[in-house]
Amino acid sequence: MLKHVFGIRKLSDYVLPKIREQFVIPPGYDFKTWFPLHMSVQLSKMEGKLRSVDMIIEVHDARIPITGRNKEFYEKLYAVRPHMLVLNKMDLIDLKSYKEPIENYYREIGIKNIVWTDCKRKISKALADVKTMMLELLRNESRFNREVKTEYQVMVVGIPNVGKSSLINSLRSNTMGVKHNAVNEGARPGVTVRVQNRVRIMDKPRVYILDTPGVLNPKIKDIESSMKLGLSDYLLYFLNRTGDYSYVDLLKLKQPTDNINEVLFQICKSNNYIKEAYMGKEREKVWDIERAAKLFLNLYRTNKYFDHCLDKEILIDYKY
Repeated sequence: MLKHVFGIRKLSDYVLPKIREQFVIPPGYDFKTWFPLHMSVQLSKMEGKLRSVDMIIEVHDARIPITGRNKEFYEKLYAVRPHMLVLNKMDLIDLKSYKEPIENYYREIGIKNIVWTDCKRKISKALADVKTMMLELLRNESRFNREVKTEYQVMVVGIPNVGKSSLINSLRSNTMGVKHNAVNEGARPGVTVRVQNRVRIMDKPRVYILDTPGVLNPKIKDIESSMKLGLSDYLLYFLNRTGDYSYVDLLKLKQPTDNINEVLFQICKSNNYIKEAYMGKEREKVWDIERAAKLFLNLYRTNKYFDHCLDKEILIDYKY
């Protein structure tokens, strides 16, 4: 059973709401938009590059370490090349609680080459760990290859917005002392939209990296897996379901609630989020619900809630 966590107040201070047993898909949600055509095209191009690739680095968000990983990557890419899993944004989860169960989970399914990073802050030890494991895997691969290698090529893959480009730029800066970015990066997904030209990140030995666009899992089995990447209502549902009521004090609510409208209206009132909108033919002042939703999500993105691991329920059986 999950451990309940709270903000400043105790459990006895709350009248707990009746919490939904499952998340219901919002009306009008279109699954066809989940896996755009360009992603299918780019996945095929990645397959076409495999002959020239010596190793694959998969980058994934440490806050959602299991859900969302693209299984087609394994079937089409990892099975034929050495593979390393980089769990990025490690500063946004409680490593003391989650590092061991996450690694136990992956060892059980045969993934042993795992490195934790925070590429935005360019932590030297984390980057050194990536470099050390990468070189070890490349050299081990060369032992089974009769061709003498004078340079290596590594492909970086992952779903959108997990920090692939940040990893490349951080490695290049760390190993070569180059300060300007070799590949573009951004806070929104989709900055990299095609398989890029190779970028040199190391001279001794000479190592090149291919940056690739984010490719989602086209075979989403349930709505929870897809909705974990965004919506305010899912976040509220998830916080309540896992007993994390830290949002109550953060948002100045009296009690936990399972009603997202109550949360958003309270955010509007507390922050005076008002905008003008047409009500019929007249413009009137109304609550800016969209701005409130952005704030609610941003509290998660900036590590303000108690617990930021979205896969905590999966990890219960792995010494959580």
